[in-house]
Amino acid sequence: MDKEFVIAIVGGTGSMGTALALRLAAPGVRVIIGSREREKAKSVVDSLKDKISGGRLEGDTNQDAVKDAEFVVIAVPYEGHAKIIADLKGQLAGKTLIDAVVPLQKGRPFVPPAGSALLEAQTILAGEAPVIGAMHNISALDLQDTKAPLGDVLVCGDGAEAKDKVMEIIRRIGATPYDAGPAGNAYVVEGITGVLIALNRKYKSKHASVKITGIDQH
Repeated sequence: MDKEFVIAIVGGTGSMGTALALRLAAPGVRVIIGSREREKAKSVVDSLKDKISGGRLEGDTNQDAVKDAEFVVIAVPYEGHAKIIADLKGQLAGKTLIDAVVPLQKGRPFVPPAGSALLEAQTILAGEAPVIGAMHNISALDLQDTKAPLGDVLVCGDGAEAKDKVMEIIRRIGATPYDAGPAGNAYVVEGITGVLIALNRKYKSKHASVKITGIDQH
């Protein structure tokens, strides 16, 4: 993508949302952090601005955050996933939804009735916008440190053009994206997060991630 673009992060006041906002803003992307409460979003933005030298960070309600955005990242706990997608339905035409949500119960992965968080979002939106799954398997701590190396990112979804755009965003934040196939593969990618949580607990780390080997540079 040669032109500038705008990303809204819905649920952006949580640890994953704020960490991703820092990474995206560092290379100069305009990022709008969304929250149910505008003042909470603005307060989080104020706390983050001294951590970046470039980019534009803004805060607003979830609904207002998505208005100017070309890409909308969903970064809420799974418990609020279906509701926030339903609340945004009707406002996402012409945009790309990046679903970073992982179905977890007490840190353990499970497969929701729809098959995955991504497929749940697709079902609710009924074709209003392409839904691409990404950013599930990267530590929020590593995202928050804009100089820290990042693991590889598995990207899945049914829209080839939308998937390519999301992969370019991932390159901008210093990670290597891999096309992990169609939306039907999302339950596998989402579930890896539970494995990484178990690894972190076992080996007393907070930085477990995914690394793809055996594939030529792309």
